[in-house]
Amino acid sequence: MAAECLACGMSVPAGVATCPKCDAVLDEQTDGSVLHRDIAHQHETVAQAMSKLTQALQDCRRSHACGVRLAVGRGVIREEVMRQLSWLITNGEILDFDHDEGNTGAIMVIMRRCRRQAPKPSGGKRSGQKP
Repeated sequence: MAAECLACGMSVPAGVATCPKCDAVLDEQTDGSVLHRDIAHQHETVAQAMSKLTQALQDCRRSHACGVRLAVGRGVIREEVMRQLSWLITNGEILDFDHDEGNTGAIMVIMRRCRRQAPKPSGGKRSGQKP
């Protein structure tokens, strides 16, 4: 499965860490999108929810998304997910996590630094500034 470099558009084989054309670090590239996964509202056991968590994080790593929003509910699954995410921060596998905008039943996991796009100037001319 090939990936695409967001900096130059080159198709890069899976497993390659940097773009051979522009030397961009592929794992750090993001389009700013966020994946959404519900891991706790289909009568999952804790083990099933943790398996879904692992899959959601893998999906995010394979995509250009900067993070994943997890619907975890407010029970024992949420507590176990929080413990696992704390360990993943310590291990360096994720950057951060927190409740999504105060909703204790949803957790936003940050996998890559998201850089906001600078607003395009009116008139269609580029200002030359980097975002």
